[in-house]
This record gives sequence, structure tokens and C-alpha cells, in this order.
Amino acid sequence: MDTDIHHYPPVDTRLFDWLAYLGLIPFVGGIIMQWLGFSLWGVTPRLLFTAYSAVILSFLCGVWWGAALNQVGHPHRMILALLSNLVTLVGWVALLMFRTTWALPVLLVAFGFVVWAEARLNPNLPGRDQYFRTRSIVTYLVMACHLLMILLLL
Repeated sequence: MDTDIHHYPPVDTRLFDWLAYLGLIPFVGGIIMQWLGFSLWGVTPRLLFTAYSAVILSFLCGVWWGAALNQVGHPHRMILALLSNLVTLVGWVALLMFRTTWALPVLLVAFGFVVWAEARLNPNLPGRDQYFRTRSIVTYLVMACHLLMILLLL
């Protein structure tokens, strides 16, 4: 199997782009629930928002894990593997703290770190540039949702 990352053709990522934007719905739903003051099946808006945020953060870091596993020649392979685990654990700790005022700011910073790290570590394969542009835009929107939820909780 060829592991040279420079031999991958461009890929149509429209489905993945749509799924990334659709992934904003639970964040917006949590904000609306908090604003209107209701829970869903006994789940508070804070828990829903925090849990979904931690899951999405883990999902984003799973891409780093996959890059480390599948791109043997990647110059940041070991850093990607270690950071994928570290950031996922930060998300898990934030989830455990969901009732505190620290959970959402921690997740907000973690999403900011993901955008920052991806720009520097380049985990994406060539030909997937559009998806990672979309992923960055959606991550900034997720960060804005975190700021709005934090304001609603104050």
C-alpha cells in the first residue's frame, strides 16, 4: 500500500461539508432550549450542549488519530496521535464538569486549539482542502455557539 501522502487525488467532499453544517443543529438546539428554559426528556440544555460539544471535539480529534495511523510519512504523525488523545481527554473532563462555570469555556478553548493546531500540523490529505476549509468555518461557528451559551448561562 502506498503511504506517500502526495499521491491522493482530489475528492468530492460535498456530503461531508453538508454533514459538518448539519452538525451545528444540536448546538443551536441547546441554545434555543436554554433561552426558552426547557429540558428534553429530563436532559438540561447545559448537559445536552456540553455532552454534544465533548462528542464533536472527540470526533474532530479522531481525524488526527486517523491521520497519524494512516499517513505513515506524515511529519507530525506522533504529535497528531498524542494531541488527539490529550484534547479528547480535555473534552471528557469538561463533560464531567458540565454543572460548573468552567465546562463551556474549557470546551471553547479546546475548539480554538483544534483550529490553531490544524493550521500548523496539517493533518489533512491533499485533495481534501475544501473539507478542511468547511471544517474550520464550522468550528468557528461552534465557538460562537459556545460564547452565546456561556452568555445565556450567566
